[in-house]
Amino acid sequence: MSGPVTRAERGFTLVEILVVLLIVAILTGIAVLSLSAIGHAPRREQTARHLASLIELASEQAITEGEQLGLRIARHHYTFVRYTEGRWKPFHPGSIYRTRHLPGGVRLSLSLRGTTVVLHAPRSKSHVHGEPAHRGTSPRIHPQILILSNGELTGFEIDVYEHGHRRPFRIFGRPTGRISLHAPHHRNP
Repeated sequence: MSGPVTRAERGFTLVEILVVLLIVAILTGIAVLSLSAIGHAPRREQTARHLASLIELASEQAITEGEQLGLRIARHHYTFVRYTEGRWKPFHPGSIYRTRHLPGGVRLSLSLRGTTVVLHAPRSKSHVHGEPAHRGTSPRIHPQILILSNGELTGFEIDVYEHGHRRPFRIFGRPTGRISLHAPHHRNP
């Protein structure tokens, strides 16, 4: 005869396993970001590694949280956004996904589906990401790169340049969600 099944005999539910995997992914991402910040790599390499890690982490969050995220690239900074309440909104300034300004001498370029995107620098404080601010409202932010809850993302190529170096570090994002980072000596992804 068998008695009632205890919790230890039942095992773990799929939800419990997914929560543990999410926690491990977030902690791994934070550790990678922390270690890259204290390394002695050139600024363009640190910037490229940091951005690639953040994109991977955002992709994991989009999948596990079931939310749509985006990334807005400018020449000298980048901003992660989330789709909520019918519009794209930036993350809180204390978030790991806050707007990041690049170190001096480092700049970004972006290509989507093989087409180079012209990245404008803001003209004044009243313009954020090249769009005018409206009184009483926060400026509208439209991401160039979508990071979707189904694991897909907009195919992209981000080049990270540094003054004095001709060849960039290159971050590739595939529509399947795969992110890869290539050092300047690589020819093709």
